[in-house]
Amino acid sequence: MIDTEVLNLDATVGIITRTKDRPVLLKRALESVIHQSYEDWRLVIVNDGGDPATVDRLVNHYAPQFRSRVSIIHNPVSLGMEAASNKGIQSVRTRYLAIHDDDDSWAPEFLTIAVAEIEQIRQKFPQVAGVIALANAIYERVEGNIVHIDRTEPYWTSAKRGFVSLSELLADNQFAPIQLLFRYDAAETIGFFRADLPVLGDWDFNIRLLSRYDIFIIPQFLAFYHHRITDQSGYGNTIHAGKNQHELYAKMLKNEWLRQDIQDRRFGIGMLIALQQTMHATANTAQPHPQPIVSSPAVRLLRIFKLIRLWLSSGQKIATIKKFFQILLSGGIRNTIQHIKAWYLSRGGN
Repeated sequence: MIDTEVLNLDATVGIITRTKDRPVLLKRALESVIHQSYEDWRLVIVNDGGDPATVDRLVNHYAPQFRSRVSIIHNPVSLGMEAASNKGIQSVRTRYLAIHDDDDSWAPEFLTIAVAEIEQIRQKFPQVAGVIALANAIYERVEGNIVHIDRTEPYWTSAKRGFVSLSELLADNQFAPIQLLFRYDAAETIGFFRADLPVLGDWDFNIRLLSRYDIFIIPQFLAFYHHRITDQSGYGNTIHAGKNQHELYAKMLKNEWLRQDIQDRRFGIGMLIALQQTMHATANTAQPHPQPIVSSPAVRLLRIFKLIRLWLSSGQKIATIKKFFQILLSGGIRNTIQHIKAWYLSRGGN
């Protein structure tokens, strides 16, 4: 049962931790939250179908440090990661939210810096709805009650600065949940997490969030994204233990987005992803007369997008859009781009 007091909480940061029968990792996650230098937080632990007694014992052990800033939701049966996230989020009302999975961790300064950064950056860029810190990837093994660390290396967002790129996010997820602090109201606006997704719920959420708002990168290593790449037990990561499932649902999401764009006769997320994939496939195809590389893929994608927008805005708009989708459905993205290029050249473009 949900602690009824949690419904009336009013803290700056709400932290949602999803867990299921992983006490060794949950212990580390609880300590990660307790040791935060920033103290105005409320933690909601969503025990998604796991043993309630184990979670209760751990929380009771840290009761003096929690100081009534924690509540537990015990799901009798597992609802899945994203439904568990939503249930936790909807049980607390805060200005900001963070998903702190039971197998990841923060540096003690994460919340202090993240809250200060998002409030400062929003003074100049009010469209910012979230910030991410840089992260180290920790490769580890769980043996009994001991976690052995094999190696540590910067996670792939470590070289990035400024705003998170939407075009890059459409190609691959750019950050882990443990890196992100985001506004509650922005998440509420986009509908929180998709409960029907067993994997890739964070990628879908990030794309929908970035489609309406901006996310800014804090150039400090404050998060730790833990990986157990060989573990197929309950202690494994879904990204490694469920690799085939990730690939399956990635294709499903891309199909959904493209199908929706076609039905709505719009140039949206699905079209952008299809264009990126076409450009990538074209770049990897051997050309009989290689041309020098004059711009990056991102620049070429932007030029193609502007070209399509120019074509769609010409002539009678409804007729032009109808023709665009007729060509797209019959010939695919590549033929559609070639058709638009030919139209542009016929008008004297270069």
